[in-house]
Amino acid sequence: MIVHLVLFRLRPGVERDDRRLVAAVAALEHLPASIPLIRSWQHGFNLTADAEAWDYGLRAEFADETDLHEYFDHPAHLPVVGQWQEIAELAFADFQSERRTPEERKP
Repeated sequence: MIVHLVLFRLRPGVERDDRRLVAAVAALEHLPASIPLIRSWQHGFNLTADAEAWDYGLRAEFADETDLHEYFDHPAHLPVVGQWQEIAELAFADFQSERRTPEERKP
């Protein structure tokens, strides 16, 4: 399983009620219906009040790196990236993850 994490820092002057942000969040909500390669999808506004915290986060899972790279270039994904780049700075990380229950993690 590949985990794809994205952090979004809103550009100065972009508030939560900004129509561009509302549209970008709605676009994220619809991506899993358009891209069947997405195995899991979670996103939302940051809850921690800290100057160092980013404003919004996304966590997605893909079966493998091939699916992740197909997602990057998917025609439904590219316009959403453009929406977010207009209103936020983006940072991301992708890593291999094995899902295990807490019991499976015990030595």
